[in-house]
Amino acid sequence: MPGAELPEWTQIDLTSRRGGVGQRITAGLLVASGVIGFALGLPSLSEWWWELVLLGFGCLLMVLLGIGLWINASVSADATVTLKQSGVRVDLPVVAAFETTDESVRYQLQLRLPEPDGAREHLVHACGHHRCVAAGRAAPHAELPVLMDATKKTWGVIHGSDGS
Repeated sequence: MPGAELPEWTQIDLTSRRGGVGQRITAGLLVASGVIGFALGLPSLSEWWWELVLLGFGCLLMVLLGIGLWINASVSADATVTLKQSGVRVDLPVVAAFETTDESVRYQLQLRLPEPDGAREHLVHACGHHRCVAAGRAAPHAELPVLMDATKKTWGVIHGSDGS
């Protein structure tokens, strides 16, 4: 169909099997802590209503964070398995790097896609992993290993040595 735009590339946070299990264990502990904390704290409350509200809010927040972490671990693990089955490993050149002031993200990297028709399309990866920081400092003379599937337009930076 003329005029239809191609879908954007989707970045997947590659998760190892061990990392997914660790996230699920942490999520389970968060949910259990919230439920047990509420059950143990409820009998010791005095007659003040705000104590119940604070206890309920804190415990509910822990349960919701645990559920969100569990869902995110499941989605990341499923997407990683799919990308590993259908994707290929390529080294993408880092064409630009921008240091950020956020504590959790050290560099924002622009990676150039290999396009057969000569078009210059870029992907953006924001990361604080030591491999990405080193590539950001060496840009534009650096490359990052990437697992990508051009048919589904999914990709993920390989941070580990085993492709995850």
